[in-house]
Amino acid sequence: MTAKLQYAKVIDRELFHERGSKIHPGLDNKVLLKDDPGVSMAFLVLRGWSNDHGTFTEQWRIQGAGGGLVYESLPRELHLATKTHVEKLEDEVIDIDFPYTSDDYVCVFLLDGDEVARTRFSVTVDGNHSG
Repeated sequence: MTAKLQYAKVIDRELFHERGSKIHPGLDNKVLLKDDPGVSMAFLVLRGWSNDHGTFTEQWRIQGAGGGLVYESLPRELHLATKTHVEKLEDEVIDIDFPYTSDDYVCVFLLDGDEVARTRFSVTVDGNHSG
């Protein structure tokens, strides 16, 4: 058995704070760009692991619609003390070059090198910063 991803959100940092800074099912997975194509504004990769105990190596990557690699996080050690513990992780990422806007980007989550989950998110131009 391995740990399970209880939730995952990929969301613009300011949008997350505007929406109350709380994880909930209706929260949009959305990254905002300054231009199309362009670099991202600051965004968060939020997730919670549980359902096992032990130590794992966690890594995540962002892929475009065709599976092309956009960004890859550094591996990190993840320790779950008990099966009921939820380990909440948050990474902030900024200035990632996205080649196009789309609703078909995915964030792929890996434990010990194996894909265990993925979440889809959109990448759009922020109307307040475009042009």
